[in-house]
Amino acid sequence: MAAAGGVLWRTVEGGIVEVAAVWRPKVGNWSLPKGKLDGGEHPLTAACREVEEETGVPVIPQMWLCRASYVLPNPAGDVHKTVDFWSMRTEKPEAAFTADDEIGEMRWIPLDEARDFLDRPRDQQALGAFSALPAVTSTILLVAPAEVDAGFDGPEVARPLSERGRDQAVRLAGLAALYQPERALSATGRASVQTVEPVAGAVRCPMNGDSVFDAEAHGRNPERSSSRLRELAAAGGCAIVCADAAVISDTVAILADEDELAAADVSTRAGEGWVLSFAGQRLIGLERL
Repeated sequence: MAAAGGVLWRTVEGGIVEVAAVWRPKVGNWSLPKGKLDGGEHPLTAACREVEEETGVPVIPQMWLCRASYVLPNPAGDVHKTVDFWSMRTEKPEAAFTADDEIGEMRWIPLDEARDFLDRPRDQQALGAFSALPAVTSTILLVAPAEVDAGFDGPEVARPLSERGRDQAVRLAGLAALYQPERALSATGRASVQTVEPVAGAVRCPMNGDSVFDAEAHGRNPERSSSRLRELAAAGGCAIVCADAAVISDTVAILADEDELAAADVSTRAGEGWVLSFAGQRLIGLERL
């Protein structure tokens, strides 16, 4: 049985970090907010939905923390469960909470107290992963163009997405919009622009072309794209970037190598991408989107 949730945090006076905890009256315990996946639902979508439903606070995911596994004893047979946890921030920490039969109370708890307050092993694992990381200051979603129209008879730069590619772009937008990007950039090819347009439209953020992410420009200066991403990271917040697939593979490899992160497979297929988490200009998290 799969579930997903989050370590939702805020900073209060004095720079103290607090995390959200919820009281479950049916089982009589405090825990991190989480819930079951709906059929066919992406874990990240479920995590954001469940955390917002249980706390009343609108959330913005940052980086994946861990997958906790545990067993619930049951007379009909033990139930094996997994929970994927993400770190999450919010722009509305004072949003109103409404109690119900499932969640009786929501409370913000200082992080250094939460490890004692939330004693379930799965919550401990998530809090441990969160505590071990520096604060995420920016997120970059680095995505490859979706599937292109192979039958297009024209210049490569004008090649559009296929019908399947347009569907991929819409599905990608559903996940990328959860991160609430504030700006969108793309390589200059038509397919790259069409891939990122649904995201920019969904969150109403400005969109611009950037030839640094074109395969041709990358071939002349392979280091420039990674430097450009560090520049974007320094600005803070979240950006989505659509780059040619070969550019992405090289760029992820360069960033991971420079900042000593494991990245055994950096291949990126059409319509796929990466979530890059930065502390300042240093890459601290790398996961497939």
